Amino acid sequence: MPELVRVRFLPDNLLVEAPKGTSLQAIVDHAGADITFGCRGGSCGTCRVRILRGLENCSPMGGEERDFLRGMEADADQRLACQIRLLGDVDVEYLGVGL
Repeated sequence: MPELVRVRFLPDNLLVEAPKGTSLQAIVDHAGADITFGCRGGSCGTCRVRILRGLENCSPMGGEERDFLRGMEADADQRLACQIRLLGDVDVEYLGVGL
């Protein structure tokens, strides 16, 4: 049986379990969490989230995601949901494009 990770979507307090290594995008699509995706490629920012707990459990940022978030002057706890694979438990808050 695969190791599971827990994802808590806030403020809705929706708790979902998924196999370790699953993309956050796939978890959102399956669970129906309230996160909107635009390009699904890391260049539009529509799926911007804040990782409230478990940032260390997210896959490392790629160059395009890093450059995009840097251009937005995003805080260090912000990521693009379409770019994350989960390696452990996280709490996620959807931010979207606007602050």
